[in-house]
Amino acid sequence: MPTFTKDSPVYIYYPIFKWGVYGLLAINVVLFFLHETFIEGLETLAWVALLLLFEWETSQLDKPYTNKWEKYSIHIGRFIAYAVILYSAYEYATPEYRAENGPLDMYNSLTWLGIVALLEYDVYANGLYGRVEWHIRNTIKVILYAALFVYAGMWAYEGGILDFYDATLWIICFFAIELNIFKFEETLPYSGEEMGKDKPVS
Repeated sequence: MPTFTKDSPVYIYYPIFKWGVYGLLAINVVLFFLHETFIEGLETLAWVALLLLFEWETSQLDKPYTNKWEKYSIHIGRFIAYAVILYSAYEYATPEYRAENGPLDMYNSLTWLGIVALLEYDVYANGLYGRVEWHIRNTIKVILYAALFVYAGMWAYEGGILDFYDATLWIICFFAIELNIFKFEETLPYSGEEMGKDKPVS
């Protein structure tokens, strides 16, 4: 299990890894706008915005918001991103879309929504959960991420190289978010009695 002490290799190389994959994801957004539909490019951009908001939040889970503008900006950005993402999920679930493209996009979208729902809980209830709850939450995450790997493999099998690359890159990027959370959780006793970051700002 990785540790984040200042002299550990994980602590030293993790930021390089993290921002490297985020950079690849930025290139991926451009590829989607060039080679896929505008809506798919817009959805990808919304997911990138949500990812960066999670990066901002999870990289400082032990700190409060600096002011109300930071808090409201994050909430507004998250609201806009989720609006686009949920609309896309709805489109993937329509009978017309599934008849033309199959149900895989719908399954992928719903699985990601499950993951970000758990991440929202990680952000806003950090340090408030006990050990059993921690195990349950992370077991569900493992199942959801495993499903995403299956979807990526199915896209690769069907010859969707860009879809496979995109799916794999997103999984790696969200692993970076999970590592941010793990870094914070290393400091917690998981007793359910210790509190993490109290997010409200007066």
